[in-house]
Amino acid sequence: MSAGSNVDVLALRGELEELVTSLWYEIDHNGGTAAATYFARDAELRFSNAVFRGPEQIEEVYRNRSARGPRTSRHVVTNLRLLEVADESVRAISVLLLFGEDGLPPRPSTSPAMVGDVLDVFGCVNGRWLIKSRWIRNVFIEPATELAVPQE
Repeated sequence: MSAGSNVDVLALRGELEELVTSLWYEIDHNGGTAAATYFARDAELRFSNAVFRGPEQIEEVYRNRSARGPRTSRHVVTNLRLLEVADESVRAISVLLLFGEDGLPPRPSTSPAMVGDVLDVFGCVNGRWLIKSRWIRNVFIEPATELAVPQE
């Protein structure tokens, strides 16, 4: 990890962890209606081979997710590792365990629908950390798993 000269890495890690967990909370508890506010204006969001750019496309992803009907999900994120740190840019990776099924809780499934790596690039925009690039890369996934966001 390379560190910028004025960066408190522990405080920064805490800020970015709060950003990441707040975004997953928004998706799990509000269907992602405000998810785009966690991304920079020029952000890119990638699920497998599907790529969405800018807040309008990111908003559409979560509108379409909600339009499918009730969805119960919990995005459990862990192992946030800062790979490169500069004064206004950070590259990081975390592990995502997704528990998710269509329908209202409680759901019968207890196994993760997916385990993946989340590769993020964060940028500091007007004093606020936002996601500039996010790639959710599936590592473990059952063939029958139905994710609520496009993969292609």
